Amino acid sequence: MAEAGYGPGLFARVTQDGAEVCTAAAGVRDFTDPRPIGVDDRFRIGSITKTFVATVVLQLVGEGRIAVEDPVGGWLPEYPLHPNLTLGHLLGMRSGLPCYAREMVGDPPDWSVYDRYHAPEDLVRLALTLDGQTAPGLVRRHSSTDYLLLGLVVEWVTGQRLDAQVWQRVIAPLRLGDTYFPTVDPTLRGRHATGYVRWGGPYVPCAEVTPSQSWASGAMVSTPADLARFYDALLGGDLLPAAQLAAMRDAVAIDEHHGYGYGLYRFQLDDGRTGFGHRGAAPGYSSLIVRIDDGRTVVLYRNSFDKVLPLPWNNRVVAAALR
Repeated sequence: MAEAGYGPGLFARVTQDGAEVCTAAAGVRDFTDPRPIGVDDRFRIGSITKTFVATVVLQLVGEGRIAVEDPVGGWLPEYPLHPNLTLGHLLGMRSGLPCYAREMVGDPPDWSVYDRYHAPEDLVRLALTLDGQTAPGLVRRHSSTDYLLLGLVVEWVTGQRLDAQVWQRVIAPLRLGDTYFPTVDPTLRGRHATGYVRWGGPYVPCAEVTPSQSWASGAMVSTPADLARFYDALLGGDLLPAAQLAAMRDAVAIDEHHGYGYGLYRFQLDDGRTGFGHRGAAPGYSSLIVRIDDGRTVVLYRNSFDKVLPLPWNNRVVAAALR
């Protein structure tokens, strides 16, 4: 698929019940380095971060500290939010709030926005100035604003930073040694393939990006091995009580092939089986993870964010891996 345009490089890892079945790579990790992407290369996981954050929120629900029916304005009264907006609406991205990202970056994009820090409070306030707000619960639409608000709720309830809560509740217990949640540092630490962006012209390297531009909606960094371990543990019932896991998987239909629950996509496979996972996009990287209930998991990522040729979830690599 890298040769078909899904480049510069593409990497896939397939596991069964946590054991590696195979890995495969095509293309290059850098246009100046002909080596393929490696199994230990870190990458920015983008919206896959939402599954981590949703897990923390639902752990707090399971502990009785919050409830999905709680009005968000009760936790964050400083924002002019709809009085009927609940944590459940945010988890399922059914808040009715616009996403701030397009307005922040612009079209065509102003890449300099990735060179400075953006406080999540400022991004929420930006979103609340935009047109297109609707009453909560009417439709599901992708809005990173929803997960910024969830991150702020977690910090209010726990009295700790969101990245600390994700580390304490998920990263450390699962020993995800190559996963971290940056908040300020724009440098991608450790071994990694160079990320690129293509917006209509050639690929442009994207070496440093402030993680603050996405925070709770997409700032995390991981590897294929760590992501597979996380989703195996989550969907295997190791991180959430049964009721909260069932709510996470209870996806509202988006179309005939997709649904979205609480921080989790439901994918309808061509052979009738159902997979759960998430897609991710961040400056420099695109990714996808899908797990089916028989324990087969596939993680796919490429070292580019490509508006010319986006990476579809139902591609032939995923289809072959889940046969």
